[in-house]
Amino acid sequence: MELSDYLKIGEVCEVQGKTVKAGIYSDKNTEYLNYNGSIIKNVGIGSFILIRKGFNNIIGKVEGEYIKENVAPSTSYAHMGNNIRRIIGISILGSLEKDRFIHGLNELPIIGNYVYIIEEEVVSKIFSFNSPKDTIRIGKIIGQDNYPFELGVQEVICSHIGIFGNTGSGKSNTLAKLYSEVVNKYSSSDAFKKNSKFIIIDFNGEYGNVFSDADNYTLSTRTMSTDDVDLNTGNIFRYPISTKDIQDGEFWSIILEATDKTQKPFINRSLKKYRQIQERKEDFSIEKICDLIYKTQAKYPDLKYTICDLCEVFGIKEQFENLDLQFGYNGQSKSFYRNGSYDITPTTIQNVIFSGVTLDMSKLYSLQAFELFEFTLKYNYWLEISRGYITKEHIAPLIARADSRCFDLEKIFNVLPEQQYKQTISSQSNIEVISLLDVNLSMKKIVPMIVCKTKYAEKKKAKNQILTSTLHIIIDEAHNILSEMSTRESEEWKDYRLESFEEIIKEGRKFGTFLTIASQRPSDISDTIISQLHNYFIHRLVNEEDLRKMYRSVAFADKASNEMIPILPAGGCLVSGLATNFPVLVQIDRLPPDHRPKSDNVEIHVAWGNPEQ
Repeated sequence: MELSDYLKIGEVCEVQGKTVKAGIYSDKNTEYLNYNGSIIKNVGIGSFILIRKGFNNIIGKVEGEYIKENVAPSTSYAHMGNNIRRIIGISILGSLEKDRFIHGLNELPIIGNYVYIIEEEVVSKIFSFNSPKDTIRIGKIIGQDNYPFELGVQEVICSHIGIFGNTGSGKSNTLAKLYSEVVNKYSSSDAFKKNSKFIIIDFNGEYGNVFSDADNYTLSTRTMSTDDVDLNTGNIFRYPISTKDIQDGEFWSIILEATDKTQKPFINRSLKKYRQIQERKEDFSIEKICDLIYKTQAKYPDLKYTICDLCEVFGIKEQFENLDLQFGYNGQSKSFYRNGSYDITPTTIQNVIFSGVTLDMSKLYSLQAFELFEFTLKYNYWLEISRGYITKEHIAPLIARADSRCFDLEKIFNVLPEQQYKQTISSQSNIEVISLLDVNLSMKKIVPMIVCKTKYAEKKKAKNQILTSTLHIIIDEAHNILSEMSTRESEEWKDYRLESFEEIIKEGRKFGTFLTIASQRPSDISDTIISQLHNYFIHRLVNEEDLRKMYRSVAFADKASNEMIPILPAGGCLVSGLATNFPVLVQIDRLPPDHRPKSDNVEIHVAWGNPEQ
């Protein structure tokens, strides 16, 4: 590689490990140099330089500048004379071999080696992280005269990604830009549509207009929609899941925050009963109900409302509410009595209360999936208390959670038979945007868990497609679901929630599953998840805890790059990881207004008007 003496700007004067200092000639201290009719920017902090050591071309990055006083010629290094006043600190990045940049420290300079400015064609080799045919452009490199920043699709998309930054720093645009470029690059490929799946968990409803061909799910716990699809916008109101999913104990353990030792076994037993009821193998009769009422009379005050709910399904709620049996002490224990007599039997209850009454089984079998499960849970609760298998204190909290959450689940999920479910997902877009803007707080944690676990389980089961298809789970505002700091939930439930996503980030790569998270507070997120990320996009962060976590996590980040994080402009970020040879400061391109996330700041002069008018 030929180097012009005009591009020679100084000499190495100190070497300490990978940190090198070089003296700059006094006639090369201008901001720009005129070379062959072109204006070249001179070295400054963030610039790249080349050090020639024999036949080796060592590449470094300028990290700092210093001034040294002149020294007498007798004590100064011979080549330098009295011309050197400016000193630059250099961090060694790699070397240039056969016109190809090789990252890593395999050669160190020695004192007296010449330092050169790098021309644009050499800079392009430093930033050629990947093959040109398989790259996407997402922005421009800060400090390099707006040199384009490109990433290899393989290196960035087939990896776990973290995008972090304070509100207004541009992280939503970065997430959208990254995946928009990938989708646009491969949108004409049928194999891409068939073999890839992108699921965007959108807590704030920002990404509905980013992807033209996406299926947009607008979930809500506020209202129960009579239609599944909005004919005007195409938004889908309920997310499809299979009947198999809701017959899984893990599924209900997530929803009901079940404890391991008592509540999970009860759920599994209830699911067996659920299948029996679905297959119409469970015997229901007035005699059986009266017998259960009698057997559980000692718990009658606690069970009264549960029994009332079950009777309502059978169409006999009114008769049960008119129950004139009273409950009191009969010697040493409590039991039923009527008209002063304790001689009450199941037959008495049937003759007095339910005489001539029949069960309307059509009401039971017409229940929706979640309603039927709620019925089964309460029915089995009643059964097992009558047999002495369980205690109220252990299971009653689970029943209370089911009472409220099953109603919300009906609004959010569309349970389909297995064959219909397969047909539905095969006709879907390979891009799903799931908006949780109108979902209540408890469901905001549950819905992402259900979607991610079911999709990940499906991906693991498709063993023949593990290396030929990919699943990309993208979670914006990830602190809502991955936080370690939550105090509104039990430790057991929090551990289960985090372990579910930690399994995906630790094992998912083997099954073609990759996780992308974006968050304002990286310090809230599990250390295990942060440490397993392959690529980082770090926007402006000012909180000390967040900064410390990033400094610990980002490999090879130099001091100058780290110090830029709190003062980055909107859209500026530090990119580091497997997709780049070294950390790079990048200004991310903004998407067109029609495809930009809905996360812009309010413009006061538009909202409030002109105060001078």
